[in-house]
Amino acid sequence: MAGRRRSGVEGDAEAASMILVDTSIWVESTRRKDGQHALELDALLSRDEVATTEIVIAEVLQGTATEQEFAQYSNRMESLHYFPAERETWVRAAKLSFQLRRLGFTTPLADLVIAAVALENGLDVYTVDPHFERISGLRLH
Repeated sequence: MAGRRRSGVEGDAEAASMILVDTSIWVESTRRKDGQHALELDALLSRDEVATTEIVIAEVLQGTATEQEFAQYSNRMESLHYFPAERETWVRAAKLSFQLRRLGFTTPLADLVIAAVALENGLDVYTVDPHFERISGLRLH
């Protein structure tokens, strides 16, 4: 992906102002274009504070219905701050899964990867998905 590549190494202060927007917000803002989440997402986009990672890009694009919509969202994703999920990120996601399962919670792998990227880079997560509330140390927007 040719988006703007950023990482926690590039600047912690800059990363601290970024919000990793979960797929649930992209979906919600598409369904209710004048709703609270669409308005908040638009505000974050206008301030250039939206971050993304591979799994969010894949989930958003797989949910598109037409070639035009696919191209529109693909272009939008290209303009976001990009935080890649490295090998260590996937291991951290697996560790989060292990910890949550021991507490009796099964959490989708995509959500765990998003959480791991956010934790590694000091990002808040903007979501309506309750799975994220169970992840210790994760800041929600």
